[in-house]
Parts: sequence; structure tokens; C-alpha cells
Amino acid sequence: MCSCNVLTDKELRRAARELQSGPNGVIATPGAVFRALGKRPRCGGCFTSIIPIIHEEAPEDRKAAGGNRENSDEG
Repeated sequence: MCSCNVLTDKELRRAARELQSGPNGVIATPGAVFRALGKRPRCGGCFTSIIPIIHEEAPEDRKAAGGNRENSDEG
């Protein structure tokens, strides 16, 4: 998934999942995922592929909260 750092989709998913499911429940960013893997982004070209991975690996309660937040802004 990241050819500069030779990171696989599986590694990126695991890091995103671990970041977001920890006790602090951080909102993962591509940079945070790289740091969790002990890497630094180089060209950043993979960020557009990593962002959907972060959303897909978010805990179910955060996914639901994201949908509700969108609705709560209306009223």
C-alpha cells in the first residue's frame, strides 16, 4: 500500500485499528499510522489510500457516532 516504506495493507490496517481501539480512542491520521509503525511518510502519495483504511478500521461505536454527529448538526 505504501511503496516508499514498503508497508502492506495488512500492516496499515492493524496500526489504524490499534490506534483507534486503544484506551484513549485517538482519531487516527495517516501520520499517526506511520508513527505507530515506526515509519515516516515520504512522498505522501499513499495518504489518499490510507484515509479510507482508517475509516474502515474505526470501532463500530465511532462509526455510529460519526453518522449521528452529522445528523445532530442539522437541528
